[in-house]
Amino acid sequence: MVDGSGYGLMCEEGGVPSVIDDDFMVCTDCLMIIANDDTSGLDYSLGEEEAEAREREIREAIAEIQREEGQIAVGDSDRDEEFSSSPCACCGTRLAGGRHHCVILGNNRER
Repeated sequence: MVDGSGYGLMCEEGGVPSVIDDDFMVCTDCLMIIANDDTSGLDYSLGEEEAEAREREIREAIAEIQREEGQIAVGDSDRDEEFSSSPCACCGTRLAGGRHHCVILGNNRER
C-alpha cells in the first residue's frame, strides 16, 4: 500500500504511519542493519568478538528506539552527510564518519 509518505507501510493499529522524526541521522554500521539487516561490514573492520558486541549494541539501540518511538526507515540519500562529527542518533557512536538520513515512522503518539 502506498501511504503518501513514500514508505508504503501501515501502523500496527492499522492506520497509515506518519513521519514523526525527519532528522534521524545514523552511522554506516546502523544504516546497514536498518536497511538490509546486514552485519557483514562489521567483520571487515573488527575482530569476531568485537563485531558480535557491536552488532548486539546496534540491535539493542534499534529495538529500544522502535519500542519507545516508532519504526526506523531509510530516508532520503540526498540528505546524507559524507562526513560528520555528530553522534549517531541510533547507537550513539561519536566516531566521525558518514551519517545517513533515516526517519522514524509512527502514529503520532506522544514522544
